[in-house]
Amino acid sequence: MIRKQIDFHSEEINEIRTLYQQAFPKNEQTNLTWLFDDLHKGIIYGYYQEEKLIGFTILCIHHQIVSILYLAVKEEYRNLGYGSMILEDLSKEYVSNRIMLDIEQIKECKNKEQRIKRKQFYLRNGFQETKVCYTWQKEDYIILCKNGMIGDKEFWSFWNSLKRRQDEINRTKA
Repeated sequence: MIRKQIDFHSEEINEIRTLYQQAFPKNEQTNLTWLFDDLHKGIIYGYYQEEKLIGFTILCIHHQIVSILYLAVKEEYRNLGYGSMILEDLSKEYVSNRIMLDIEQIKECKNKEQRIKRKQFYLRNGFQETKVCYTWQKEDYIILCKNGMIGDKEFWSFWNSLKRRQDEINRTKA
């Protein structure tokens, strides 16, 4: 499997955007454009096997923290180990960084089994549950972390620094 950094304006972005829309519920989708301007550290990696898209990750990096905002594997490649290979690749690339991601809280809902499997997948791949929880788009999330832990203060500092950057961009465009 080959990792390729994808430019937000490249031809490959269309296939990734389609997978993004298929893989994530509407309430978890957002306009990603703001992550990929000059002041942010947004990165898209496409993962390919024989030039066929297997999956992608969208990361945001600030200081020593890498946040996996999105990770998706095309449906026909799921349960074949590709998700674990992608996480292993990221772990090697960012070995000196803490890597965090969020998952939906496990609660009574129509996709409870899917949430349990997702959490088990990340735990098997070396992530640990933190005590950091938050609500976004009417959904409750918990943070998982690898290569060290993260607390509430550091988590919110990470996101507040991105918000400050966005405010700077908005002021320069005004």
